[in-house]
Amino acid sequence: MSTPALPVRRKRERTEGWRKGDGVIVDRTTRDFGNPFTLDWAYTLKLAERGDRAKAHEAVVDLYRKWLAGDRTYFNDAEYDLQRDRVLDRLEELRGKDLICPCELGLACHADVLMQWANADPAETARYVTLARRRVDRSRARRGETPLQHLRDAA
Repeated sequence: MSTPALPVRRKRERTEGWRKGDGVIVDRTTRDFGNPFTLDWAYTLKLAERGDRAKAHEAVVDLYRKWLAGDRTYFNDAEYDLQRDRVLDRLEELRGKDLICPCELGLACHADVLMQWANADPAETARYVTLARRRVDRSRARRGETPLQHLRDAA
């Protein structure tokens, strides 16, 4: 009896004949799964020297990891809170699937974060989601904003 292959990150190709197969595309062309942080953010915030793509990728993946965990430092409005919440709601869809992004293999990619969260033990994934939502709600409360649940209900 063989064990199922572990999911991997694959590079999205724009060539004739390329097929995604059973993988899930997680780039900015998707409504929910794209990383809102661009390489330009890393350069602008001086997290990487312009042209140092490897360092810039690491920086935006770190920003994405923090954002997904509920950090509202750079995106603190309802639109991005709802986007994060949709990602958290849909993590289960990514479990066991290859994730496809245009990032070069070998460079850090937000798909790695999504794979880690989605393929963790289900109880651990649920804990990540709960903690992220609590963090967002605490931040929203400090700013006098409605809780995330009310945003979800209205959307």
